[in-house]
Amino acid sequence: MKSPCFGRGLSPRHRARAFAWMAGAALFSSAAALAASDTGLSLDEAGRLALERQPQLAAQEAMVASLQENAVAARQLPDPKLILGVEGVPADSFSLTREDMTQTVVGFSQTIPGGDKLALAGRRLDQEASQSRLLLAASARRIARDARLAWLEAYWPSAAAQLLERIEAEYARQVEWSEVAYKTGQLSQAETLALRAMLAETRNRMAELAGQQRRGKAALARWLGGAAQRPLQALDDPPPPPALAELEARLSEHPELAALGQGVEAARTDTQLARQAYRPDWSVDLSYGIRGNDRVDTVKLMVGVDLPLFPGQRQDRRLAARHAELNQQEAMLEDRRRMLEADLRMAYADWQVAHERLERIEREILPLAARRVDSALTAYRSNQVGYDRVLEARRAEVEARLERLTQAVAQARAATLLTYFE
Repeated sequence: MKSPCFGRGLSPRHRARAFAWMAGAALFSSAAALAASDTGLSLDEAGRLALERQPQLAAQEAMVASLQENAVAARQLPDPKLILGVEGVPADSFSLTREDMTQTVVGFSQTIPGGDKLALAGRRLDQEASQSRLLLAASARRIARDARLAWLEAYWPSAAAQLLERIEAEYARQVEWSEVAYKTGQLSQAETLALRAMLAETRNRMAELAGQQRRGKAALARWLGGAAQRPLQALDDPPPPPALAELEARLSEHPELAALGQGVEAARTDTQLARQAYRPDWSVDLSYGIRGNDRVDTVKLMVGVDLPLFPGQRQDRRLAARHAELNQQEAMLEDRRRMLEADLRMAYADWQVAHERLERIEREILPLAARRVDSALTAYRSNQVGYDRVLEARRAEVEARLERLTQAVAQARAATLLTYFE
């Protein structure tokens, strides 16, 4: 029966090659080894570039300018109407000179909205402009956040692939060596197959990561365009977020809630406008009649007023509709406040969990994994354990470093979500 202690009886050349592979542990000495070049795309730069290259922000800025201009126009009186015509023309001859009452009329008509309708209409558009300006600020926060999240989605498979590339190269060399050792009877078939299985598994995971990286880059291009194809820098440890109580206190000033608050104020203005509908509009018509043939010219002044005689089916209904819309806006504000509070607390909880797990991995799990590899190497060199123990320790170390990467990305993701509330 073949001894499970791999390495016994190996030639010095083969043992040297085995020890050279085991020295690959140094490749995992620091997470900074995953960094791209200094010219790579960083997480913060992705957020900045997204804000510089978003046409939707330019569209919202144009909307704000449009509403501001309309607010000025809404406060003005309607344009007067010019009146031109003839009066008193006989129907049998259509003569303009036969009858004394025939006259050419020149005049104008002016409508004067009643009450405070003009001022309220201007205020309503001012409030809508303020709401759009606040929504623009909220959109900028959301775009920067979503661009950073897309960066993280592209970064994780890229960084994980770099980890696996390092071990894949060592596995490939060891597979070549194991085939020679197996033919010379220095390695069992099971140990050779174990190495080949680990290499195949690693390459399969790398192929999956490559697909995830391509999808992540495509999503990042939504925000950055061609800049998304740049290599990604290493993920820096984000600074800790403010305390949860501080973030909750700031929430009332969040531009999204402030915009909904402006929506409530605009709905109140709409209610006031609906009340103004009970106050009639006025019109003034002033005309001058030219009679000719030494006949005395005439002047006509007429005043018109709307008569809201049946408010129950028009004004009352519209006022009730505006009250319902006001209730809707207030409910939407409260609903969104609760939603943002929940999102804030969930993101903060996610950050705490990821931060604690990351600290535990760095403080306990990674050192233990490294010690396990060292222990397996020491035992292997002294022919106390087989080669499978070294492979198992190496696999555990790789998984620990992948988990460290996963938690670092999870922490950065939660921190990115929290920036929306700062």
